[in-house]
Formats: sequence, structure tokens, C-alpha cells
Amino acid sequence: MDKRYEQVEFLPGSTVEHVVNELLSYREKGKLAVAKFNDVTLYSDTVTLDSAYREITGKTKKEFEEYLR
Repeated sequence: MDKRYEQVEFLPGSTVEHVVNELLSYREKGKLAVAKFNDVTLYSDTVTLDSAYREITGKTKKEFEEYLR
């Protein structure tokens, strides 16, 4: 079965958290959505905050925050 994802666009300056929360809201509604963030493609049916951070930065959210300190 071919999955059909709705493309979600975000304004420059959007945060990882904003993008992930928006994709999760689609998942809660039973909809499939896809978004690009820093050239990384994120899918509503598989995204988590840590998985998004890992794909974008190579670190989990906690590891990335520790790195910034």
C-alpha cells in the first residue's frame, strides 16, 4: 500500500520542537504528514523529538542541549 503524506511547510526560524509538535498533531488526527527541516525529511508516523534531533544534529535533544552548554 502506498502511503500518501500531506506536505507541511514551515517558516524560516521554526524550531525542531515546533515542527515535531505539528507533525505529532497530524498523527493524533490519524493523518500522514511530511516536513523538511534543515534538509532532513521527517514523517508524522515515525517522528519523535529525540529521533528528529538525532537525524538533524546527530545527538538526542538532551545530548544536544548539554553540548550547547
